[in-house]
Amino acid sequence: MSTNKIILRNHHGAEVAAIFFDEDSRRWRIVSKGEPNFKRDFATQKEAFDTWHANFNAETGKLRK
Repeated sequence: MSTNKIILRNHHGAEVAAIFFDEDSRRWRIVSKGEPNFKRDFATQKEAFDTWHANFNAETGKLRK
């Protein structure tokens, strides 16, 4: 997992989020269409993916309640 941007799609193929490396901050970020105000960065790509899988709905891109 060392690509600078990964597009996350739901089972219909619609883009719901992306995990990308921010060159300015040198950190990984999640940008979700379902949670446009989600502001958090991560030291590693794995940490960003783990957060996505644990906290976001993969179909909608929204945070799980």
